[in-house]
Amino acid sequence: MVRSIERLVEAVGRVVSLGIFLLIGVVMYEVLARYFFNLPTRWTYDTSGWLQVAYVFLGGAYALQKGYFVRVDVFYVHASPRTQAWIDVTFGTVLFLLFAGVLAWRGFVLAMASYAMNEVSSTGTWDGPVWPAKFMVPIGVVLLSLAWFARIARQVLFLLGRDEKA
Repeated sequence: MVRSIERLVEAVGRVVSLGIFLLIGVVMYEVLARYFFNLPTRWTYDTSGWLQVAYVFLGGAYALQKGYFVRVDVFYVHASPRTQAWIDVTFGTVLFLLFAGVLAWRGFVLAMASYAMNEVSSTGTWDGPVWPAKFMVPIGVVLLSLAWFARIARQVLFLLGRDEKA
């Protein structure tokens, strides 16, 4: 099951990482349209922001899996692999559950409210729907939670001496 989760996170991460080219394309289009042809667009500002939201929230699980996730390494990096595993399984899991729980709960409530009222862009320049971007938050939390579960499962196996990869 851990390997299946890791493959899913890897696949989503690779697809999302290619999304940077879409984001670059949107921004470049706006720069060219605005500064070279004096034809600014109404949709690129919101679209680039929403693509960034998708990039961050859908790519977070991949970053966690690859070890690029943000943490305070002052003590962690100097600890033995066994101590690091204990920190992840105990303190890390408690903090993660608090973080992910609040983010999933509030993200889902806000996304559902946005969908229910058919919320559109607040910039007033176009009527692009906001709810797809807001749903990236709870979807990203689900992926991040799966990645955390896989990480902790590997750490527990390592602590039990059944897996050398922690």
